Amino acid sequence: MSKPKSSQSPVASRTMGNTTREGHYYVQSLTEQIFVVRKCQSAEGKPGSDDSIVRSFTMRHDAYSYMSSLNDNPDRQDNSLA
Repeated sequence: MSKPKSSQSPVASRTMGNTTREGHYYVQSLTEQIFVVRKCQSAEGKPGSDDSIVRSFTMRHDAYSYMSSLNDNPDRQDNSLA
């Protein structure tokens, strides 16, 4: 019996409980309606309690779109804080 194929792309993304990582920034689902984009602070690249919250969203799609834009252009977040 073969395993069904995953619909996820083979990109370097990992799902860890209620967080999904696809780079330096990741989305964490706090509730079914609250999603936060966090900036990974650890040297190992693993989510941790000291990761800063960059922005919160009520729409999952918006959170993932924002996370992708930050991971595609990491300077974007740094410049927006200045």
